[in-house]
Amino acid sequence: MFSQKTISPPSHHTPPFLDKAVNSFSKGESTNSVQHDYDPRLERAWRKIDFRVVPIVAIFYLLAFLDRGNLGNARVAGMQKELKLTNHQYTIALTVTFIPYFMAQLPSNLILKRVGPNILLPAMLTLWGIITTLQGFVKNYTGLLVCRFFLGVFEGGVFPGLVLYLSFWYPREALQKRVSVLFSTSSLALAFSGLLAYGIVRMDGVGDRSGWSWIFILEGVFTTVFGLSGFILLPRSPQHSRFLREEEKAYILSRLCTPTAFKEEESFSWGEVAKTYALPHVMMIGISLFFSVCSSIIHGGLALTPSTSFSPTIIHDLGYTAVNAQLYSVPPFALAFV
Repeated sequence: MFSQKTISPPSHHTPPFLDKAVNSFSKGESTNSVQHDYDPRLERAWRKIDFRVVPIVAIFYLLAFLDRGNLGNARVAGMQKELKLTNHQYTIALTVTFIPYFMAQLPSNLILKRVGPNILLPAMLTLWGIITTLQGFVKNYTGLLVCRFFLGVFEGGVFPGLVLYLSFWYPREALQKRVSVLFSTSSLALAFSGLLAYGIVRMDGVGDRSGWSWIFILEGVFTTVFGLSGFILLPRSPQHSRFLREEEKAYILSRLCTPTAFKEEESFSWGEVAKTYALPHVMMIGISLFFSVCSSIIHGGLALTPSTSFSPTIIHDLGYTAVNAQLYSVPPFALAFV
């Protein structure tokens, strides 16, 4: 669990409702009676967060999709032929990623609450960047499976962790827009994946390595470097941020002091998990997602993201060269982002 840090109310002309909000939040008391007065001057704090936190979080998620989906680009660039993979083995290499991916989501969020998002999220990014880089050095099917498995381990907690992290900063009514921005970067990542692969495959033969190896190596190195920088760039919470004034921190806390807002002192309860799964809309979303995944498996061969790893192959099979197939996979995902 996070250790609760008490923030002293700013001493310069702080509105009374801010003092009340901070005191109630710090003591863990009910905040239903706190009046969340609108202050146009302090509302600029949200814009600061939009420019300082959301871009970093969006890049985290973009890199997750980029490193998970580049296997399809590597396949067209010659990976399957060089590693002597059958179509069935390629599909297994894709699917094995999602076994630990699903299993890691809940435990990773529990760990996030204990060690802090400013530690866990950059750590996961750094580790999966290293795994992505190692994929460029695999020599056989077994090595590829091992890399894909651990890629799922470290990427599994990314999306739920990033959404939980954003809930530290925004009230529920403001959170959805930021989550939609976060999720839209997945399409942007897939567009970048084809564009980067188009240029990287031209490095075929450099350092006695195939072009497909360089796709993994270069993208993995960038992810690793950005992950390491995340330990410096990513603030733990509004209370620990350096770019917000004390008055702005207090205002944000006052807006977060609602029964539905996340509080750092909250403990985990399996009973609450059971109640969540019993909600009708959660059950409906789960059922619809289940059948959507089944449809993906039947028509694409890969749960969740069939187009990610098969669109370059489909374009290549239409008669285009391997290099042009990478480029022509860009427009659909670029349009999806828009």
